Amino acid sequence: MVAITVFVVADIFSREILSFSVVWAQKGAVYLMIWAGFIGSSLATSKGAHLRPEIGDKLWPLKFQPTYHRIRHFVTAIFCFFGGVYGIMYLHESFQMGDTNPVIRMPLWIIQIVIPITFYLSAFKNIVYALVPGLMPSTMREPA
Repeated sequence: MVAITVFVVADIFSREILSFSVVWAQKGAVYLMIWAGFIGSSLATSKGAHLRPEIGDKLWPLKFQPTYHRIRHFVTAIFCFFGGVYGIMYLHESFQMGDTNPVIRMPLWIIQIVIPITFYLSAFKNIVYALVPGLMPSTMREPA
């Protein structure tokens, strides 16, 4: 986040005060924000702070909550696994086509690699939570 701020401030300062633009600063800030968002998603999974369907917390009887949470984590893991598969396909296509940012001449696969990594990390965490419920953050086990 500090690097994003530095990039944006440097670009604004150079444009407004020095009358030239740091061409790569805006794209660099956007790419760092993409990484921050995806990494933040994975960290949220670890802390139980991610978005989740809470209707099951209210519909399932309290005695079935542990089973509900296991099923929920298993389904989420499957979703994340397939997100990783599609992320790999997207990354591979971008790499094969040689997609680059024309302004900074950076291969886009470097930015896109965070997509499958994050999905696979989240899938792994959810599988672990489904198989070993004691490891899931307490916020995921509390009934609403």
